[in-house]
Amino acid sequence: MKTSESLSASRRALLIGAAGSALGSAWPACAQAWPAKPVRVIVNSAPGGLTDVVARLVGMKMSAALGQQLVVDNRPGAAGLVGAEALSKAEPDGYTLGIFASAITVAPSLMPGTTFDPTKDLAPITLLMSTPMLLVTNLNSPYRTVAQVVADAKARPGQLPVASGGNATMTHLVAEQFQVEAGVNLIHVPYKGGAPALNDLLAGQVNLYFDTLNTSVKLVQEGRLRALAIVAPQRSPALPDVPTMVEAGYPGVQGNAWFALFAPAAAPPAVLARLSEEANKALAAPDVRERMTSMGATVEGGSPKALSDLIRSEVPRWSRLVRDRSIKM
Repeated sequence: MKTSESLSASRRALLIGAAGSALGSAWPACAQAWPAKPVRVIVNSAPGGLTDVVARLVGMKMSAALGQQLVVDNRPGAAGLVGAEALSKAEPDGYTLGIFASAITVAPSLMPGTTFDPTKDLAPITLLMSTPMLLVTNLNSPYRTVAQVVADAKARPGQLPVASGGNATMTHLVAEQFQVEAGVNLIHVPYKGGAPALNDLLAGQVNLYFDTLNTSVKLVQEGRLRALAIVAPQRSPALPDVPTMVEAGYPGVQGNAWFALFAPAAAPPAVLARLSEEANKALAAPDVRERMTSMGATVEGGSPKALSDLIRSEVPRWSRLVRDRSIKM
């Protein structure tokens, strides 16, 4: 027969077990209720930029599927670090997300004082879209092939200017890669954004620029710019006559602009899984695919792990280039 003390111990054990069961079942119920209010999406670029366009395009589809609005919150600055750091410090409850460009893998190596680490402070969800880089020149320039550019650069070291959309942008980094691989020395001319760089290229103020394909593709198709090479493993269906950098003899010139969906690092796994599922569904929608393809972009998609692997491969690669070429903001 049980004593009163043993009965009390039994009751305590039952109460503890019941509490544990309640806690264990609380999260699935919470996950099913999410989202119960609008979701903020931090975009680390200004309104109207490509990251912003991607965020609004994908966000509209996901809003309809989730039954809650995805509200864009533009946080540009410091090569994308302002927005990325804001997301990393947000409450990890699934109500703050981020859509960031590939610059977040470069920015930490340019800002020695930052504590932000894209491999640790963000939860990767889905790679949304990518666009390769394109070496373009104006119609009045003497260049029709990459070989001609290299020959001229070697004949006149340190005299040929190459434009970029700003220090440490992808347009700059790929130009630095090209100089390393081709063994040439160009003059870097950074602009305050891609638009003024492109305007001066069209006007003949500079003759070389590594632009994103989505920005220059129409100008090339319309005969307003000449494309010398695309930085991609294969030729683009949008510009089938333009050779790759591999074909030009420089396989080490690699890099594209990509855009991806993230959450804070400690976000609930069930919410991350739902977001990845809905993002992939949005990317599969014919109207979304048509819009992205028309911009000269590649529709991506995929798992959180695939995006995580991409980030972990890119961070050390760009860090080495930044260090070896003494690139600064």
